[in-house]
Amino acid sequence: MPVHARFRLSEDSRLSYWHDKGYIPAARIKLSAVQGPPFGPATPQGNIEMVIVNPEAVSMFREVELGQEYDVIFTPVKKGGE
Repeated sequence: MPVHARFRLSEDSRLSYWHDKGYIPAARIKLSAVQGPPFGPATPQGNIEMVIVNPEAVSMFREVELGQEYDVIFTPVKKGGE
């Protein structure tokens, strides 16, 4: 059974990330669990922190205001699969 959670963008920081032969621009993204609806008393708790180096993925977070919410669905990955 998948787990549905909602997270709010709480931090977007710029950083340099070592990749192969040099530093490249990257972002550290922090998301915090949203309290309340649609989950009520079953609201998942927690944080997600990612370092993102893909410029297209970085832009998804840079082009919105802090506080933007995202739905996340967690499902198991079959061994050896994608």
